[in-house]
Amino acid sequence: MLNSAAMGQALSHTGTRDAVLALERPRLEALARHLVWDEEDARDVLQASLADAVERWPDLKDEARAAAWLRRIVVHRAWSHLRRRRFWQVVAVVLRVDEAQVAPSPDEAVEQRAHLEALGRGLSQLAPRQAMAFSLRYLEGLSLHEVAEAMALEKGTVRVHLQRAVRALRDLGLLPARGQPGDPT
Repeated sequence: MLNSAAMGQALSHTGTRDAVLALERPRLEALARHLVWDEEDARDVLQASLADAVERWPDLKDEARAAAWLRRIVVHRAWSHLRRRRFWQVVAVVLRVDEAQVAPSPDEAVEQRAHLEALGRGLSQLAPRQAMAFSLRYLEGLSLHEVAEAMALEKGTVRVHLQRAVRALRDLGLLPARGQPGDPT
């Protein structure tokens, strides 16, 4: 049985954990959406990630680094999800009904959505690490250091994955040529 000091510390620890999870949840949800390109799958990845985080919270050595630790958990969960579900994601993209056909929207919104869907299809053709590095860096806006930390890779390895992803997406016509407007590099 816990004494009152230990109980107070446990409650304080739980309160900190819950506060951090509540604060980071919107960013983690956006990250999951960018990584798996499907709203429902992103919620599943996030829920599993949060469950992992709650279970493994006592293993967290530095609560000041909790946000990076949580991003890493989401990235690893998304990575596992993409490996298991790659085939079904491609089928879902092919069979998905375009909302623009159901409810017309302004031309710009349709064009942007079409480009994002094409980019999603392009990312699904890349190796998982390349797609993940590209999504984290250019869609989530993480720094190279943060991407390396989230993927548990060296910065040089992340650069290689980014370079290969950008080259492949350019070859597919999904990114402009180097130096052109809209070039992410």
